[in-house]
Amino acid sequence: MQAHHQIRTQALGHWLPKDRNIIAQWLAEQVKNARQQEDETLEPSLQKFKAVVEGDPALIKLANDMFTEVPNRDPYRQDPTGTSQIRNFNDLLITMNNVMKQGPQFFDKAEPKTAMGLIGFPINAILDWPMATKSGYYFFMEPKVNAALQAVLNSWGTFLKLPESQACLNGWLSTDGRNLIAAKGNDGKTSYTFDQMYMCDPSAPFLGYDTWDHFFTRQFRDGIRPVAAPDNAPPDVNIPNPTVVINNACESAPLQFVKPVKWQDSFQLKGQPYSLGDMLNYNKLAQQFIGGTVYQAFLSALSYHRWHAPVSGTVVDVEIIPGTYYSENMYEGFMGKPDDPDPAAPNYSQPYISAVATRGIIYIRADNPLIDLMAIVFIGMAEVSSCEFTVTTGSHITKGQEIGMFHFGGSSHCMVFQPGIDLNFVTAPPWDMDTEYNFMVNSALAVVTNSKDT
Repeated sequence: MQAHHQIRTQALGHWLPKDRNIIAQWLAEQVKNARQQEDETLEPSLQKFKAVVEGDPALIKLANDMFTEVPNRDPYRQDPTGTSQIRNFNDLLITMNNVMKQGPQFFDKAEPKTAMGLIGFPINAILDWPMATKSGYYFFMEPKVNAALQAVLNSWGTFLKLPESQACLNGWLSTDGRNLIAAKGNDGKTSYTFDQMYMCDPSAPFLGYDTWDHFFTRQFRDGIRPVAAPDNAPPDVNIPNPTVVINNACESAPLQFVKPVKWQDSFQLKGQPYSLGDMLNYNKLAQQFIGGTVYQAFLSALSYHRWHAPVSGTVVDVEIIPGTYYSENMYEGFMGKPDDPDPAAPNYSQPYISAVATRGIIYIRADNPLIDLMAIVFIGMAEVSSCEFTVTTGSHITKGQEIGMFHFGGSSHCMVFQPGIDLNFVTAPPWDMDTEYNFMVNSALAVVTNSKDT
């Protein structure tokens, strides 16, 4: 298998601050507030989660052991003041109950500079170390645990679509917040302000965003992300046939490009290979991609989270796969790295979660037969597991057309191509993840230079 190795960054996608002290301080405050409100009734979905876990002796043991298995040394078990944080399943429940009354937090503080940041994955921040333990691995792979967590996250997602969630937008829409979001969108290539880049009403409170979800699924203004090489474009010296151009489906930074991919592979490896059958949920179309190519890219918390068609073609199938929410590759946790576990799991397990996490999959038969059938896997991660398609099976879509979105953010996506299709990338791998630069949605990603038919 050929793969382009990437240098890892600690806060992939900017979902959590790079300074771990910010997370510890935030968590200490959440735990403190939760314990002050410990007598409050748990949110109904958390009550059901509690019943599922406590009703199964094996699950409640795993649920408590994943906290005690975290090493009893800094930075794993204590906040900056030396106070123990979450120590058991009950602490987890009451803290989650507190978090679910809020939206994701953005800290707007000038000093110290390390205080600037955001907690885009609040529950992930709570579980950062426990999920990396052996018990955490087995707990978060349990189907009934994930079914209960799905209900919890759906309940929170409902809150994030209510006016009460608007309160958390103060930090995001502060001057610093808007500047950071605009800078991410510009990525050094343009110089738009937030108001120029995104659809909003500068004269309205919260710029007209009435809920967290409204803000997070914000749209670009017309012309900000033009469609590269539209099918009706006039022939170009470099690209005489625009239909061979694959555009970026998401505003995302490249993670890796791997070929050939196997039907099944083991996850317990450092290299985190793709397991095609698992990734595509053993769909009847999946075997057509054995030996083909996977391109994966990840989304930033500060970026645009709608999906667009990379080619023109017909939607052959659309599928939403419920999966895991807090499972990470064993190699990245304490079992594989007892002295250096992943501090931002499951961020660095993205190839692994492409096969186990909640995901939306779309199969497109491109109008150009050189491309033929391709698949796109939109991968949820942690709280970010709400995939929505806005097109249906049988629809004809045009390159650049919106086809769906993540609600409450997004994690990553994979484009899957059949064997024999060669891609000539506009920006060639290997890519340096340290820069975490985005390829703009609708911009040209690659040109098909060969096909399985030639």
